[in-house]
Amino acid sequence: MEVLDWNYFVEHGIKRDLPASFTTGVFDGVHRGHHQLIDCLTSREKNMPVVATFRTNPFRLLRPERYKGDISTIEQKIGLLEELGCEIVILIDFSVEFSKLSGRDFFSIIRRHIDLGHLVLGKDHKLGNGGDTSSEQAKAMLEPEGIIVDIVEPLIDGGKPVSSTRIRTAIEEGDLDSACRLLGRPHILDISDCIFSEYNSPYLRRNDIKQVIPFSGRYAVTLENKEKTFATRINFIEDRIVFENKPDFQAEILRFDCLSQE
Repeated sequence: MEVLDWNYFVEHGIKRDLPASFTTGVFDGVHRGHHQLIDCLTSREKNMPVVATFRTNPFRLLRPERYKGDISTIEQKIGLLEELGCEIVILIDFSVEFSKLSGRDFFSIIRRHIDLGHLVLGKDHKLGNGGDTSSEQAKAMLEPEGIIVDIVEPLIDGGKPVSSTRIRTAIEEGDLDSACRLLGRPHILDISDCIFSEYNSPYLRRNDIKQVIPFSGRYAVTLENKEKTFATRINFIEDRIVFENKPDFQAEILRFDCLSQE
């Protein structure tokens, strides 16, 4: 898969002479609702599937006091999009300047640099300055230009749409089983840069984890790197994540097992 910076894309475009199926969004967690949208994106075999997404969730800039962390790291997000069949990912560094771009101007930039033949958007998706362009407005704008626009209905689970906000809340409240079901996989933390400390028991500092984690609770987890796995239990206590025991190798990920809270 090819990963392009937004500024590079604006300057150089995509050097492939193929029609594109295109979508855009935050895609935090790349959950089951996103899977449904990407399935539509990749349904046209002659098109290259292109996704424009954000390197960091815009809410981290817009509402920092309320933002608790990403579900997935950018590396995890790219890997998950690749697994679903995306061929090109354009990474946008969200900024105040970028937020002033209207939906019409955004699509104008996209169309200058790729042969846009197919656009896929979620039904409730809004983009542009202040959400000035809805999915239906994008459809009305682009279909007269010969672009096929598919609007994907939200995936409903338990009577409610599957969403990153819903998953983030489930994780914070310690409902890792619901998070697992909505994600379509266990919640996984990148701990490759975290260093264990010792005080009675091994622990990691909460602030060292950049992804969303539970407020409290005791959980069964698996620590992994490319070669080894190690099962243990953890307890969230104030500013620490305390481990029952730790592996004898540098773990890269911490995976919450489904049915994990004790």
